[in-house]
Amino acid sequence: METTEAKERISDLTGNIREYIETRIDIAKLDAADTVATAASSMASWLVISIAGIFTLLLVTIGGAIAIGYELENFAAGFFILGGSYLLIAILIYAFKESWIRKPMINSIVKNIFDND
Repeated sequence: METTEAKERISDLTGNIREYIETRIDIAKLDAADTVATAASSMASWLVISIAGIFTLLLVTIGGAIAIGYELENFAAGFFILGGSYLLIAILIYAFKESWIRKPMINSIVKNIFDND
């Protein structure tokens, strides 16, 4: 009689362990899906913000170039001056890309992945 009872308990324990493992796997899947969804939504929002920023910058640049050109009485000079300014900014960004872009981006991604709050 004791052996049947022990077998039942072992069987129950085995079933509980199996359920526990399946639950842990489901939790891990949900955590991974949440992390991926958070990262994807973050990238999508940054994409939309970037596109809006690019259009804004384009229109401000055109307006600024026309204004500078109007003051200099040479519209081409206005566009060349702003083009040169953007070239200088691009060179600075390229020179400092490691500390200005790469490290903050990596830190942000890692923070989003491991932030469980």
